[in-house]
Amino acid sequence: MSNKTLKVITIVALVAVILSAFNSYLILDSATNIQEQLDTQKDWISALNNNQTEQIEVLKTTMDEQIERLSSLQNKLETVEANYAYQQKEISELHIDLDQTKVDLEEHTLALSTLINQVNILENKIDQLTRQTPSDVYASAYKSVVLITTPTGQGSGFMFENETIIVTNYHVVTNETYIEIQYFDGTRTNATTLGADPYSDLAVLEVSMSPDEVEPLTLTNQPIGIGQQVVAIGNPLGSTDSLTVGYISQVNKLLDIYPIIIPVLQLDLTITFGSSGGPLLDLSGNVIGVTNAGTFFGLNYAVPSDILKRVVPSLISEGEYKHPFVGVSLIALTPQLITGVNISNVDPYQNGLLILDVFPDYPAEEAGLTPVIYEEDGVIAVDIILAIDDQQVLTIEDWVAYIETQISAGETVTLTVWRSGELNSVQVTTTERPPP
Repeated sequence: MSNKTLKVITIVALVAVILSAFNSYLILDSATNIQEQLDTQKDWISALNNNQTEQIEVLKTTMDEQIERLSSLQNKLETVEANYAYQQKEISELHIDLDQTKVDLEEHTLALSTLINQVNILENKIDQLTRQTPSDVYASAYKSVVLITTPTGQGSGFMFENETIIVTNYHVVTNETYIEIQYFDGTRTNATTLGADPYSDLAVLEVSMSPDEVEPLTLTNQPIGIGQQVVAIGNPLGSTDSLTVGYISQVNKLLDIYPIIIPVLQLDLTITFGSSGGPLLDLSGNVIGVTNAGTFFGLNYAVPSDILKRVVPSLISEGEYKHPFVGVSLIALTPQLITGVNISNVDPYQNGLLILDVFPDYPAEEAGLTPVIYEEDGVIAVDIILAIDDQQVLTIEDWVAYIETQISAGETVTLTVWRSGELNSVQVTTTERPPP
């Protein structure tokens, strides 16, 4: 082998050794990098595990809190359910008690109704037992009746409420300023007018003194009916202490005497001129009206006590009484009227109060009530009043009796109205009747 060949072999071996060493280095370096990456991944995984462990601990703590809260809510729910069950039981028991109370109330109501009936029967029996003869009534009441004299005439009156108040008719004193009062014993005094109401024909006088024997008369609380026996005391033609006895022949009678508008009692007894203003008494000695000498047709009447109860206190306290006013002109329907004036759009037997006219600027107009329509060959009905506050009105007397005894000026009433064939409910707020 030549030296040259040996050098080549040596060089090749050396290169092989170098390449082998370099490859080993590269392999070692690559392993080192991989190990470093593995260590980094291991550190990251360890950190991640630590973080997840912390999160798991937090979640576990939160879950424990939620479990505890859920347990608390469950306990509260069980408590509420227990309370609800208890309340339901109490409600059920209350319903049972309520039903029993209703039964007891119905029984008590029935017992009370029976008791009231028994009391009414007893009151009637007591009233019958306490009824007096007309002579007894006269003896107990005549000292309370006075003779009233003015420059234009005479009349009667009676002591009311106390020993200084006298009730009489408006037409007895009208607007007189000189009024003389004569008592049963002949003593005299002057009176002044506290209040007067021409619509009800009532007036209230005041005096400064009266005899010791005088006692004010009281108003009846009993119903007044046709056929009831009554006693009137007055001073006919100036003669004192006159008695007349009779019966009530009609109630809620309307008079065609201006300006009287209230319903009155028609009397089957004689009230002579000069007795106007005197008391009309029942057989218990209570006042059921103020008498009036009547009309030119011979009818005698009295202002009933239910009107006195409304008007007199107002005359004493205010000097006047405000009568309610709707502002309509009415006429009661009858078959004769319907055919006579040819009301073409109603049944011949239609009842109620036909509105003939509505006064401007009064409640009826404001409420939209409408009068009849006049045509050449007859009349067309628009509004017909059938009831007021559910009280049927067939006649003018029905209307006036309700308005004057149940309603005050400024009070609202509900009218049931037939309007061109349909039923309507109309509310009307009354106003004060204008002066006569």
